[in-house]
Amino acid sequence: MEIEINKLPDSEIEIAGEISAGDFESYREQAVKEFSQNIHLDGFRPGKVPEKILIEKVGEQAIMERMAEMAIQKEYIKIIKEKDIQVIGRPEVLITKMAKNNPLGFKIKTAVMPKIELADYKIIASEIMKEKEEISVDEKEVDQTLEYLRKSRAQNNEKNEEILPELNNDFAKTLGKFETLDDLKKVLHQNLEEEKKSKNREQKRIKTLEKIIEQSKIEVPKIIIESEKEKLLEEVKVNVKQTGLTWENYLNQSKKNEEELKNSYEEAATKRAKFGLALNEIAEKEKIEITEEEAKKEAEKMAEYYKNFGQNIDLERVKAYTYGILRNEKVFRLLESC
Repeated sequence: MEIEINKLPDSEIEIAGEISAGDFESYREQAVKEFSQNIHLDGFRPGKVPEKILIEKVGEQAIMERMAEMAIQKEYIKIIKEKDIQVIGRPEVLITKMAKNNPLGFKIKTAVMPKIELADYKIIASEIMKEKEEISVDEKEVDQTLEYLRKSRAQNNEKNEEILPELNNDFAKTLGKFETLDDLKKVLHQNLEEEKKSKNREQKRIKTLEKIIEQSKIEVPKIIIESEKEKLLEEVKVNVKQTGLTWENYLNQSKKNEEELKNSYEEAATKRAKFGLALNEIAEKEKIEITEEEAKKEAEKMAEYYKNFGQNIDLERVKAYTYGILRNEKVFRLLESC
């Protein structure tokens, strides 16, 4: 079979070709059998409807369309494997010619992994990661945290007045394995310090990625941007639900319909897409991989976490999700070591 592959804008390609009449016709039996099993006709058991009667019922066109789907799907998989094409998302298929006892003509448009010209990410990471920032926690911050904990343990008296517990050793003991108030303060100090270090590390990671994509050439396929826009929209929906607002009320307040709101995420979605592509490219260049055991272990931890909240999640789907998280974490650790 002769095919023609043309490059399109936005990291898309078009595959055009023809499947011979004989190869196309070879899918008839499979298509007929599928229709026969799914149709209910009086006097016939599923899968036992004669072809002539079946065609009278569903039509020759429906049979041929299913034959075309089967034939093109198989050829598409074969083409991308033989040509080593890294496709993204679902392809758009157009049948250009279809008639009985004739070749089947088709065009397939699909997005592909873009060519990325990465900047020298190790130098960029080295410059940013070596920046020193003073991380300290003062007594005022510890006292503010203590006051928050104190208010969380407040009780009301008979007059409905709020009574705060005294800050003493007994109060500290109610919050964990602390013998004294000073023991509690030390742990709070350590926790606040760790929180600041974690936030600082996250800021450096983002700054590094921003610098990398700024100096790199990354063409982002539309399909990836659309996917990121959908994810952002879903995140907003979750956040809105947590506030107690209905989605309809939120849209009314924003004075946008759902499609307009999603389109307003174009810039943020493009940036997130570039982050993902850059991290993936670095992982490929550095041959960073996650083992099946690593992904499984992390997925089981996540599944157990959600189980505590009464949610059962598909372990296999979680494994695919954790694979990306773990791989990105390894990339960041590499950049931090530069």
